[in-house]
Amino acid sequence: MKNWVFLSTHFDDVVLSAGGLVWELAQRGDKVEVWTICAGDPPAGRPLTEYAQLLHGFWNIGDDVPLNRSIEDAACCNVLGAASFRRYTVPDNIYRYIPGTDEPVIKENEDQMKPLEPVESYLIPPVTDFIRKNITEPCELVSPLAIGSHRDHVLTRTAAERLGIPLWHYADYPYLIYGEHTLAEWLPVNPETFSLEISSAGLKAWQDGFACQRSQIPLLYVDENDMRNSIEKYLRTGYGSKLWRF
Repeated sequence: MKNWVFLSTHFDDVVLSAGGLVWELAQRGDKVEVWTICAGDPPAGRPLTEYAQLLHGFWNIGDDVPLNRSIEDAACCNVLGAASFRRYTVPDNIYRYIPGTDEPVIKENEDQMKPLEPVESYLIPPVTDFIRKNITEPCELVSPLAIGSHRDHVLTRTAAERLGIPLWHYADYPYLIYGEHTLAEWLPVNPETFSLEISSAGLKAWQDGFACQRSQIPLLYVDENDMRNSIEKYLRTGYGSKLWRF
């Protein structure tokens, strides 16, 4: 039996990118944990940014969005067989302000893909420290590749790489298929590869897991049926069942 820790940048990233793989690992007897990094509360005493207000309207899950999304995530982890989940306190980039100013980091969607450095580099060391302190036993640590260069995904990967330990990577869904990216752009030549076949039961668990993230469906899909078809298509295209280490 192996221990696996999957780093999920936001509450839905691991289930979207590798939900079937998580389920298959759990089914073979491995212990799997999903740690969500950018899951903190919005800064106290600051108004919600206009972009955050826009997304909250799409999500429609009440005022305490991080709490309610964590409840969705707990149900999702239960479906996938993840042994537990942790929340760190870095707020999602939609809530953050440029340090020392009243300027939101994110004013429009494209801002999420701008470089993390230099204004938010202060976030990297505490995330690295959080991961280091909470790894209490040998494990296979899994980070996003950060395909698409979403600043929170870059934060998660950079913080994990600073641990200086062997690190697996998963491909980021939906950025791999919705953007103008190819997997080869994000992998070196001949990386070490780990893969498991995703069974029909694993596919269903993957779909059922994301169905628990109900607030996110309207943002990404027409409806739940579209979500299920899209995840199946993603798997049939050859994604979601592999990890890479280099």
